[in-house]
Amino acid sequence: MKMTLRIFIPLFVLAFSAMACDGRSGSSDYSYASEEAQAIPDQTTEARSDGGSGDAVPEKKVIRTARLRMEVADYEEAIRKAKQIINAFEAEITAEEERQYGQQLENQLVIRLAPAKLDSMLNALQGLALQIDSRSVNAEDVTRRYVDLETRLASKRAVIARYQELLAEARNVNEVLAVENNLRQVIEEVESMEAQFRYLKQQVDRSTVYLTMYETSSAGIAQRSFGSKIATAFADGWGLLKNLVLGAITAWPVLILLALLIWWWRRRRAKR
Repeated sequence: MKMTLRIFIPLFVLAFSAMACDGRSGSSDYSYASEEAQAIPDQTTEARSDGGSGDAVPEKKVIRTARLRMEVADYEEAIRKAKQIINAFEAEITAEEERQYGQQLENQLVIRLAPAKLDSMLNALQGLALQIDSRSVNAEDVTRRYVDLETRLASKRAVIARYQELLAEARNVNEVLAVENNLRQVIEEVESMEAQFRYLKQQVDRSTVYLTMYETSSAGIAQRSFGSKIATAFADGWGLLKNLVLGAITAWPVLILLALLIWWWRRRRAKR
Protein backbone atom coordinates (compact mmCIF):
# COMPACT_ATOMS: atom_id res chain seq x y z
CA MET A 1 0.00 0.00 0.00
CA LYS A 2 1.36 3.41 -0.94
CA MET A 3 2.02 5.95 1.70
CA THR A 4 -0.66 8.63 1.84
CA LEU A 5 0.12 12.26 1.13
CA ARG A 6 -1.00 13.07 4.65
CA ILE A 7 2.13 11.39 6.04
CA PHE A 8 4.48 11.77 3.06
CA ILE A 9 4.43 15.58 2.87
CA PRO A 10 5.26 16.22 6.58
CA LEU A 11 8.00 13.58 6.40
CA PHE A 12 9.53 15.27 3.38
CA VAL A 13 9.39 18.69 5.03
CA LEU A 14 10.94 17.42 8.28
CA ALA A 15 13.70 15.54 6.48
CA PHE A 16 14.51 18.63 4.41
CA SER A 17 14.55 20.81 7.55
CA ALA A 18 16.92 18.42 9.31
CA MET A 19 19.31 18.38 6.35
CA ALA A 20 19.17 22.15 6.08
CA CYS A 21 20.00 22.44 9.78
CA ASP A 22 23.02 20.15 9.40
CA GLY A 23 24.23 21.95 6.30
CA ARG A 24 23.87 25.33 7.92
CA SER A 25 25.71 24.23 11.06
CA GLY A 26 28.67 22.73 9.22
CA SER A 27 30.68 19.62 10.02
CA SER A 28 31.80 18.31 13.41
CA ASP A 29 34.91 20.51 13.37
CA TYR A 30 32.62 23.55 13.66
CA SER A 31 33.50 25.41 10.47
CA TYR A 32 30.84 28.10 10.01
CA ALA A 33 29.53 29.91 6.95
CA SER A 34 30.18 33.62 6.71
CA GLU A 35 26.55 34.68 6.79
CA GLU A 36 25.90 32.50 9.85
CA ALA A 37 28.90 34.09 11.56
CA GLN A 38 27.14 37.44 11.23
CA ALA A 39 23.78 36.23 12.50
CA ILE A 40 24.41 36.50 16.24
CA PRO A 41 26.00 40.00 16.21
CA ASP A 42 23.08 41.34 14.08
CA GLN A 43 20.52 39.98 16.51
CA THR A 44 22.29 41.40 19.53
CA THR A 45 22.65 44.78 17.83
CA GLU A 46 18.92 44.88 17.17
CA ALA A 47 18.19 44.01 20.79
CA ARG A 48 20.31 46.95 21.96
CA SER A 49 18.79 49.39 19.44
CA ASP A 50 15.27 48.48 20.58
CA GLY A 51 16.19 49.47 24.09
CA GLY A 52 16.14 45.93 25.38
CA SER A 53 17.99 44.79 28.46
CA GLY A 54 20.63 42.95 26.40
CA ASP A 55 19.41 39.46 27.39
CA ALA A 56 19.74 38.38 23.74
CA VAL A 57 23.53 38.64 23.96
CA PRO A 58 24.87 35.09 24.46
CA GLU A 59 26.87 34.54 27.61
CA LYS A 60 30.55 34.19 26.82
CA LYS A 61 31.81 30.62 27.14
CA VAL A 62 35.55 30.22 27.73
CA ILE A 63 37.72 27.15 28.37
CA ARG A 64 40.62 28.11 30.66
CA THR A 65 43.72 25.95 30.91
CA ALA A 66 46.79 26.71 33.03
CA ARG A 67 50.26 25.18 33.27
CA LEU A 68 52.62 25.75 36.18
CA ARG A 69 56.07 24.20 36.59
CA MET A 70 58.18 25.02 39.64
CA GLU A 71 61.06 23.83 41.76
CA VAL A 72 60.53 23.30 45.51
CA ALA A 73 62.96 23.06 48.40
CA ASP A 74 61.27 20.11 50.15
CA TYR A 75 59.37 17.80 47.82
CA GLU A 76 57.27 15.93 50.38
CA GLU A 77 56.33 19.08 52.30
CA ALA A 78 55.45 20.92 49.09
CA ILE A 79 53.21 18.07 47.92
CA ARG A 80 51.43 18.02 51.28
CA LYS A 81 50.83 21.78 51.27
CA ALA A 82 49.81 21.80 47.59
CA LYS A 83 47.09 19.25 48.30
CA GLN A 84 45.88 21.36 51.22
CA ILE A 85 45.63 24.38 48.89
CA ILE A 86 43.80 22.30 46.27
CA ASN A 87 41.25 21.17 48.86
CA ALA A 88 40.84 24.72 50.17
CA PHE A 89 39.83 25.90 46.68
CA GLU A 90 37.38 22.99 46.33
CA ALA A 91 39.36 21.60 43.42
CA GLU A 92 39.96 17.95 42.59
CA ILE A 93 43.01 16.01 41.44
CA THR A 94 42.07 13.89 38.42
CA ALA A 95 45.56 12.48 37.74
CA GLU A 96 48.91 12.27 39.53
CA GLU A 97 52.24 10.89 38.34
CA GLU A 98 55.50 10.77 40.31
CA ARG A 99 58.79 10.23 38.52
CA GLN A 100 62.52 10.46 39.26
CA TYR A 101 65.22 11.53 36.83
CA GLY A 102 68.66 11.07 38.36
CA GLN A 103 68.74 13.45 41.32
CA GLN A 104 65.41 15.10 40.42
CA LEU A 105 62.15 13.92 41.97
CA GLU A 106 59.05 15.18 40.16
CA ASN A 107 55.29 15.05 40.58
CA GLN A 108 52.78 15.99 37.86
CA LEU A 109 49.21 16.77 38.92
CA VAL A 110 46.13 17.41 36.80
CA ILE A 111 43.65 19.58 38.70
CA ARG A 112 40.06 20.61 37.86
CA LEU A 113 38.36 23.56 39.53
CA ALA A 114 35.89 26.39 39.03
CA PRO A 115 37.23 29.00 36.54
CA ALA A 116 36.65 31.87 38.97
CA LYS A 117 39.15 30.32 41.43
CA LEU A 118 41.89 29.53 38.92
CA ASP A 119 44.06 32.63 39.31
CA SER A 120 43.83 32.67 43.10
CA MET A 121 44.84 29.01 43.36
CA LEU A 122 47.79 29.53 41.01
CA ASN A 123 49.03 32.41 43.16
CA ALA A 124 48.70 30.28 46.30
CA LEU A 125 50.60 27.38 44.71
CA GLN A 126 53.37 29.72 43.57
CA GLY A 127 54.01 30.53 47.24
CA LEU A 128 55.44 27.01 47.63
CA ALA A 129 58.02 27.50 44.89
CA LEU A 130 61.75 27.85 45.26
CA GLN A 131 61.79 28.89 41.62
CA ILE A 132 59.09 29.28 38.94
CA ASP A 133 60.21 27.65 35.70
CA SER A 134 57.09 28.49 33.69
CA ARG A 135 53.50 29.65 34.07
CA SER A 136 50.89 29.99 31.34
CA VAL A 137 47.14 30.52 31.25
CA ASN A 138 45.21 29.91 28.04
CA ALA A 139 41.62 31.05 27.42
CA GLU A 140 39.76 29.59 24.44
CA ASP A 141 36.52 31.32 23.49
CA VAL A 142 34.01 28.62 22.50
CA THR A 143 30.86 30.78 22.64
CA ARG A 144 29.96 30.27 18.99
CA ARG A 145 30.48 26.52 19.21
CA TYR A 146 28.42 26.37 22.41
CA VAL A 147 25.53 28.41 20.97
CA ASP A 148 25.61 26.44 17.73
CA LEU A 149 25.26 23.12 19.55
CA GLU A 150 22.42 24.48 21.69
CA THR A 151 20.60 25.73 18.58
CA ARG A 152 21.08 22.51 16.66
CA LEU A 153 19.89 20.43 19.62
CA ALA A 154 16.75 22.55 19.99
CA SER A 155 15.99 22.17 16.28
CA LYS A 156 16.56 18.41 16.31
CA ARG A 157 14.36 17.95 19.41
CA ALA A 158 11.57 19.86 17.68
CA VAL A 159 11.90 17.49 14.70
CA ILE A 160 11.71 14.50 17.06
CA ALA A 161 8.53 15.87 18.65
CA ARG A 162 6.92 16.30 15.23
CA TYR A 163 7.95 12.78 14.16
CA GLN A 164 6.35 11.41 17.31
CA GLU A 165 3.13 13.21 16.41
CA LEU A 166 3.23 11.71 12.92
CA LEU A 167 3.87 8.28 14.40
CA ALA A 168 0.71 8.60 16.49
CA GLU A 169 -1.24 9.57 13.33
CA ALA A 170 0.10 6.73 11.18
CA ARG A 171 -2.65 4.39 9.94
CA ASN A 172 -0.75 1.53 8.34
CA VAL A 173 2.51 -0.40 8.59
CA ASN A 174 4.25 1.46 5.76
CA GLU A 175 3.58 4.81 7.38
CA VAL A 176 4.78 3.56 10.78
CA LEU A 177 8.00 2.11 9.32
CA ALA A 178 8.78 5.29 7.36
CA VAL A 179 8.27 7.55 10.37
CA GLU A 180 10.22 5.24 12.72
CA ASN A 181 13.18 5.10 10.32
CA ASN A 182 13.44 8.89 10.15
CA LEU A 183 12.84 9.21 13.88
CA ARG A 184 15.63 6.74 14.70
CA GLN A 185 18.14 8.65 12.54
CA VAL A 186 17.33 11.98 14.21
CA ILE A 187 17.51 10.45 17.70
CA GLU A 188 21.00 9.06 16.94
CA GLU A 189 22.12 12.51 15.77
CA VAL A 190 20.74 14.10 18.93
CA GLU A 191 22.52 11.59 21.18
CA SER A 192 25.84 12.31 19.43
CA MET A 193 25.35 16.06 19.70
CA GLU A 194 24.34 15.79 23.37
CA ALA A 195 27.60 13.95 24.12
CA GLN A 196 29.57 16.72 22.40
CA PHE A 197 27.62 19.37 24.28
CA ARG A 198 28.14 17.68 27.68
CA TYR A 199 31.90 17.46 27.10
CA LEU A 200 32.08 21.10 25.99
CA LYS A 201 30.04 22.21 29.02
CA GLN A 202 32.33 20.28 31.38
CA GLN A 203 35.36 21.98 29.86
CA VAL A 204 33.73 25.39 30.30
CA ASP A 205 32.45 24.77 33.83
CA ARG A 206 35.74 23.34 35.18
CA SER A 207 39.14 24.76 34.31
CA THR A 208 42.20 22.50 34.11
CA VAL A 209 45.58 23.10 35.79
CA TYR A 210 48.66 21.05 34.91
CA LEU A 211 50.95 21.42 37.92
CA THR A 212 54.52 20.09 37.98
CA MET A 213 56.62 20.26 41.16
CA TYR A 214 60.12 18.89 41.49
CA GLU A 215 63.05 18.84 43.89
CA THR A 216 66.72 18.63 42.98
CA SER A 217 68.59 17.54 46.09
CA SER A 218 71.16 14.75 45.97
CA ALA A 219 71.13 14.10 49.74
CA GLY A 220 67.41 13.95 50.40
CA ILE A 221 66.52 12.05 47.27
CA ALA A 222 69.37 9.57 47.76
CA GLN A 223 68.11 8.74 51.25
CA ARG A 224 64.57 8.19 50.04
CA SER A 225 65.83 6.18 47.07
CA PHE A 226 68.04 3.95 49.28
CA GLY A 227 65.14 3.18 51.60
CA SER A 228 62.82 2.44 48.71
CA LYS A 229 65.48 0.18 47.17
CA ILE A 230 65.74 -1.85 50.41
CA ALA A 231 61.96 -2.27 50.52
CA THR A 232 61.92 -3.24 46.85
CA ALA A 233 64.74 -5.75 47.42
CA PHE A 234 62.82 -7.46 50.25
CA ALA A 235 59.69 -7.59 48.11
CA ASP A 236 61.62 -9.01 45.16
CA GLY A 237 63.28 -11.63 47.37
CA TRP A 238 59.94 -12.75 48.78
CA GLY A 239 58.55 -12.93 45.26
CA LEU A 240 61.50 -15.02 44.11
CA LEU A 241 61.01 -17.46 47.01
CA LYS A 242 57.32 -17.87 46.16
CA ASN A 243 58.15 -18.45 42.51
CA LEU A 244 60.72 -21.13 43.42
CA VAL A 245 58.18 -22.95 45.60
CA LEU A 246 55.52 -22.77 42.93
CA GLY A 247 58.01 -23.95 40.31
CA ALA A 248 59.00 -26.92 42.46
CA ILE A 249 55.35 -27.89 42.95
CA THR A 250 54.70 -27.61 39.22
CA ALA A 251 57.69 -29.83 38.39
CA TRP A 252 56.87 -32.60 40.93
CA PRO A 253 56.83 -35.43 38.33
CA VAL A 254 60.35 -34.52 37.24
CA LEU A 255 61.53 -34.30 40.84
CA ILE A 256 60.10 -37.74 41.67
CA LEU A 257 61.73 -39.28 38.61
CA LEU A 258 65.04 -37.65 39.51
CA ALA A 259 64.80 -38.97 43.09
CA LEU A 260 64.16 -42.52 41.80
CA LEU A 261 67.17 -42.36 39.50
CA ILE A 262 69.39 -41.19 42.34
CA TRP A 263 68.09 -43.98 44.63
CA TRP A 264 68.67 -46.61 41.91
CA TRP A 265 72.17 -45.29 41.19
CA ARG A 266 73.16 -45.32 44.89
CA ARG A 267 71.76 -48.82 45.39
CA ARG A 268 73.64 -50.17 42.41
CA ARG A 269 76.83 -48.53 43.62
CA ALA A 270 76.37 -50.02 47.09
CA LYS A 271 76.05 -53.56 45.65
CA ARG A 272 79.32 -53.14 43.79
